[in-house]
Amino acid sequence: MATGARSTLRGADVLCAIGVVAIWTFFLVFARMGVKKVFTPWDMVFLRFSFAAAVMLPVFLLRPAGRRLGTLSWRQAAALACLAGIGFACFAYLGFSYAPAAHGAVLMTGALPFLTAIAAWLVLGEPLAGRKAWGLSLILLGIGFIAWHSLSGVLGWGDNTWRGDLMFPCAASCWALFAVLLRRWKVNPADATLAAALIGGALYVPVYLLFLPKQIMAAPLADVVFQGVYQGVIALVLSMWLYTRVVQAFGPTRTAMVTALCPGLAALAAVFLLGEALSVLVLLGLVSVTAGMIVGVTGQSAGNGGTAAVAATPVVR
Repeated sequence: MATGARSTLRGADVLCAIGVVAIWTFFLVFARMGVKKVFTPWDMVFLRFSFAAAVMLPVFLLRPAGRRLGTLSWRQAAALACLAGIGFACFAYLGFSYAPAAHGAVLMTGALPFLTAIAAWLVLGEPLAGRKAWGLSLILLGIGFIAWHSLSGVLGWGDNTWRGDLMFPCAASCWALFAVLLRRWKVNPADATLAAALIGGALYVPVYLLFLPKQIMAAPLADVVFQGVYQGVIALVLSMWLYTRVVQAFGPTRTAMVTALCPGLAALAAVFLLGEALSVLVLLGLVSVTAGMIVGVTGQSAGNGGTAAVAATPVVR
């Protein structure tokens, strides 16, 4: 690949990474907003899948009958759907029904680099050494501050925040394994999005309609449309396409490090949009996680830890 073409391609990938950070930041705020106002967590998952399916179903049907999942087998597609589709969404929205946005920012998005690095080490054999290890240690310290904040509530003047704090790392674990499998299987962004949106929805929606508690009929239409468009079209379809492309370009661990920008941004947005104050421990957690991201990303190189250049792992567009 020519130098000019490679520079353009890398610039496009950087823009995709910026898009992921922006979408994930407001996902944290709007998800908390949805479950605080009227929706159950199960309603939010239903809206996510319904609106995503409306966008992706025509794409699926227009593909040749034998290639509707692209390079994915049905087993691979089901695995991605259960991880990034059902697993991540259910744990995340359940977490936000108990805990504030800043907790989700640190324990879910902030924990993602640490959990992705562990998954990449186990599945891909990526080493945990050098500045990456120092960065991950700082992120783990930040998670510890939030855990301390949650535990002090349980032992003292507590509430149910700790329940949400248990859900967020589960959501991050689902996404971390999803990211590593994307890299291992070299998944096309469109294929990953189809799998998560359509197969995940096909598995979840019947269970929701038959068994799960609902408040969606009591919600204002404007809230239904807003959450459906953001959670389904933007946070699932667009975000997953962008995220998959960035993972293929920079590797799962470095991509997850970049998303550690989201906690600080989301926590600040939650102060203004949700009125959720930040305690000293939460602030310490945010600072530590952000510092860990900076150390980890600036210490990576093209040949370290699966962060190969774009030319090494082409992205199918």
